[in-house]
Amino acid sequence: MHFVSLYNWSMKNKTIAVGLSGGVDSTLTALILKQRGYQVIGITLKLHDGIVKNLSNQHCGGNRSILNAQRSADELGIALHVIDCCQDFGSRILKNCWSAFESGSTPNPCFLCNAAMKFPELLHTARSLGAEQIATGHYARIEYDSRSWPVLKRGADVNKDQSYFLAGLSFEILRSVVFPLGTMQKEEVKKIAADYGLSSAKLAESQDLCFAAQEGHFSDMLQARFSGKSTPGIFIDEFGKQLGTHSGIHHYTIGQRRGLGFATGERVKIISIDPKSGVIVVSGRKGAAYAAQCTVNTFKWSREPLEEGEHAMAQVRYRQTAVEAVIQNTNKDSLQINFTLPVFGVTPGQILVLYRDDCVLGSGVISR
Repeated sequence: MHFVSLYNWSMKNKTIAVGLSGGVDSTLTALILKQRGYQVIGITLKLHDGIVKNLSNQHCGGNRSILNAQRSADELGIALHVIDCCQDFGSRILKNCWSAFESGSTPNPCFLCNAAMKFPELLHTARSLGAEQIATGHYARIEYDSRSWPVLKRGADVNKDQSYFLAGLSFEILRSVVFPLGTMQKEEVKKIAADYGLSSAKLAESQDLCFAAQEGHFSDMLQARFSGKSTPGIFIDEFGKQLGTHSGIHHYTIGQRRGLGFATGERVKIISIDPKSGVIVVSGRKGAAYAAQCTVNTFKWSREPLEEGEHAMAQVRYRQTAVEAVIQNTNKDSLQINFTLPVFGVTPGQILVLYRDDCVLGSGVISR
């Protein structure tokens, strides 16, 4: 129990619900909380109903994940509650993702799922079971300011920090959730799990597998599920020369280099997608896929809103380094962001998160 010394307090007889996926992160989260003195219960959300046959067998919320979660619960001696969320997941998350692909955007399903479904459902279920808080194995931190307001911060492990995916969580969620792994390193987590002989220590990483298909593209899976229509078209270069054809814009994203289906003798990348005509423009020009600014819609502030002209650090994709940016043209829930240095692959549908130091200031969907 060498890791218990990391925590100098306990909550005996206080019930907490852990979002248990069966992976090493959520399993160790539950173990840590037991060692702190919590009464721990596990909750697993069933997200996939088996309608789509080519989904990864290891996807989050699928049958294998549920079996792994039950094994972890049994090892820890805690109860596991499996909640069927298949219908909501399909209608609220997957359908919205297809709508984005269909319009030439590239959605961020994990961000959408966390904010709109996973965490709200975990908290709702936890309260119905008598738990006062929820916990997950995400690598992020929550601290409280002088007003006792929760502040979402980056995880201590810079290579595993998941605050980007959690930036859309509501105030109600943030004040009710704990992230025990937020101050830990991934290698430390794996070692502790192995020292305790937890089966999950031997499992492969499962992040994002709930949106992975065994064959083809994630968007193909969604198209089949929702009987979606393709928008076929052509590839052209910046001068209008046709380079090839494609069967649907939903297969492609800004900055993509591979899988274009044609060769030009140089390394070209997608720089724009027209959802109406299906025309995709590619370029081999240096800097062509970089943007100096972008517009962000449905922006929600987690902290006090910044004024025009103020600076923050902007991150446009997971694992992409945040860059300094200036806030411009604030209009209700829409912002224009000017980057101090051009940023690669700024893509409609993806999420832009603003940070100051390690603190999340807010997030929104890139529209152009």
